[in-house]
Amino acid sequence: MNISTNLKAIDMIKGEILSEIANLYRTLADYDEIGEYECVTNEIATVIAMDYILARRLGLSFGNIDNKISELLTIGEENGHELEVEFSDMSELKKYLKSR
Repeated sequence: MNISTNLKAIDMIKGEILSEIANLYRTLADYDEIGEYECVTNEIATVIAMDYILARRLGLSFGNIDNKISELLTIGEENGHELEVEFSDMSELKKYLKSR
């Protein structure tokens, strides 16, 4: 694949990520009123998938991203991140990722 094609793909992916984040924020602004759980699920899943695809386009492996996520979760656990202390979010996500 040539460089210009790859750059075009990267720009397209960045645009999709930004668009989905904007959609997510719009949905969350009215979340209590509309309760569109499916929309939120779709938007979050799209952002995560596009992030992985962007990483691949930038030369990073999916495994590298998974390892970095695990590392960051461990750091959050060890440093007493507020989301970990209050809700155990980081340890729960880390457990989930290990079980897959």
